[in-house]
Amino acid sequence: MENLPQTDPLAVHRFNPLDIPKHLLERFEESPLLEFPHPKTPAETGIYGLYLFSQLVYIGKATGKSHLRGRFSEHARKIGGRKNIKSSKMHCRFLIIEEEWVHYAEHHLIGYYKPEWNGSGFGSHVPGVGRPGIKGPPTWDQKYPRR
Repeated sequence: MENLPQTDPLAVHRFNPLDIPKHLLERFEESPLLEFPHPKTPAETGIYGLYLFSQLVYIGKATGKSHLRGRFSEHARKIGGRKNIKSSKMHCRFLIIEEEWVHYAEHHLIGYYKPEWNGSGFGSHVPGVGRPGIKGPPTWDQKYPRR
């Protein structure tokens, strides 16, 4: 007889209020998928996801003066000036989070989902050509060249 892994028959009933990573993922996935850029995005701090053809491609954060509405506007302008991509094919979701938790939340979601655009040069606040250790254009710029 095979030794199958034991499963906890009560697992669905267990709740750990201190399991912040789990609660973050649940709340993020429960937040509605919205048109991008969403016209009623608040000017608040938080984290967000961008989706292309319903696939999560980027996780970002908005802190301080760079609130959610501002970050979405920056991304919409960048996408609007590129070939091979249209804002109309994109969606977004976001969570409003107190500023002291934003970096942790972004780091955790990027590690969990591993979105294609994170680290590709998409975010407007990442090092680009001309910085030490960076050779050539970022991969995002190659895939979506300027118009």
